[in-house]
Amino acid sequence: MDLLDYILAHPSFPARRLPSLYADFRRLKDSNPDGYEANIIAWQKVLTQAVREGGPRYWKGAVKSVDDEAASTAGGLDGIDDVLIIHSGRKLQDSLTSREWGKPLGLSAVIEEQIAKRAFVPVDTFLNQKFSLYKDPNWRIIKYGTSMLDWMFRDSFVHEYYQSIMSWRRDGELPEIDFVILENVEEAAKILLSRVKKARKVGMSMSSEKFNSVFTLAMLKDLYCNDPFGVADAEGVDPDKMASNTPSLSDIDFRILIRYLTRDSQQATVDGNIIKFKVTSENLTLITEEDKAVAELRHMIMILSNRIASQHLQAITSRRKAGEYVSQRPSTDHLRSLARNELRKAKLAESTVQKSIEYKLQMETLLENIENAHSNLEISKIMESSLPVLEQLNKRIGGIDKVSDIVDRLREQREETEQIGRAICEVSAGEVDDDEIVDEFDRLLQDETRKADKTTLEKPEVSGDDLALILSKASLEEVPSLEPMRKSSTKQAFTEGL
Repeated sequence: MDLLDYILAHPSFPARRLPSLYADFRRLKDSNPDGYEANIIAWQKVLTQAVREGGPRYWKGAVKSVDDEAASTAGGLDGIDDVLIIHSGRKLQDSLTSREWGKPLGLSAVIEEQIAKRAFVPVDTFLNQKFSLYKDPNWRIIKYGTSMLDWMFRDSFVHEYYQSIMSWRRDGELPEIDFVILENVEEAAKILLSRVKKARKVGMSMSSEKFNSVFTLAMLKDLYCNDPFGVADAEGVDPDKMASNTPSLSDIDFRILIRYLTRDSQQATVDGNIIKFKVTSENLTLITEEDKAVAELRHMIMILSNRIASQHLQAITSRRKAGEYVSQRPSTDHLRSLARNELRKAKLAESTVQKSIEYKLQMETLLENIENAHSNLEISKIMESSLPVLEQLNKRIGGIDKVSDIVDRLREQREETEQIGRAICEVSAGEVDDDEIVDEFDRLLQDETRKADKTTLEKPEVSGDDLALILSKASLEEVPSLEPMRKSSTKQAFTEGL
């Protein structure tokens, strides 16, 4: 897919809006500010995403100019397309030219607006700027009348490019300038910091966390700069399928990212080929000799690990090939020679693996010793800093003599309290007479006995009238029948008479 196909398939470029997007919409800035801003946003979004998703590979379908090789000044040295840089110029304009819609006549306004908003920054300016892009006191905005190039910056790159910008405005061409896309840089820095933080949490101790924050630049790029925007990390994405399609940072991209981390976001510091990330909320600290030694050791361990994996795979492959040659039952010296050579390669690879494992073990042991020594140093510092506090507290207590005196006094007061309690119990027990309690209990028992007899005597008797009334209210159905009893009695008497 070339850049034009990507643009036309993008959701921000529906067919109904293509006439407006490809027209010279610069005149809309005064007559229709909303339409002008909508076109600027659409072009900025699609160009930013095109660079992020593939870099200049979308430019490869464009018509090549005579100065094609010279125009690509920022990237391509390492064979990887840039994903943080947009290469403005004739090549970009040709890539966006459509047979149906022609050249994008408003694209110069898009570049101008991104420069004004600091969304696009020339590569040289970005790398050489001393102050942060967010805090530079000299990066001020001034206005140039009512011309199309309204906003420019004082004491910054725009003055340097002013003449060239005005010339390509008149010619309707884009300047041959490579711009850093700040949005892409910010996103790549966010992803990188999250990966470093995640790996740093593997170490549980404070010293391990600090050690995992120090890298050589080569180590950092190899570990965390593939797929800089986390495309393969998204949910529902097959990592194997995305591995070949995800972009990587080029050398110039990596330089830009490191510059941003150290100057603008202030999350890392660099000394030579060593980079040190900030741990938690502490301030950035200078890189020490200890940091350099740790970074070099970690880098060497990573190299040895990669070598072990590569040589192990080589040994397996050579033994497999040797087996294939032997399975053919070699009857010629050529096949036998091939089989022996493969076995020789396997032996050499296995020997290299064994040596690399020993070297790696030595490096890991040395790194662990440094880490333990660093932990001991931190513990010693903590103990030393705690000593004045402990001395001050002991001084406020008054020493062992004062504590012993307090303990003796507490013991005396506790014994006196116990004696007072026992005395109170003895006084309370002496005030009660047991004989009086027995007499009072007998009186209570006699009173209860008299109450029970009185209740029995006062129970009313049932008179004849009352009995008649009770019987009249009783239901005859509740009275059992006497007929079966009579028959049973008669039968028994008859039997006895016989």
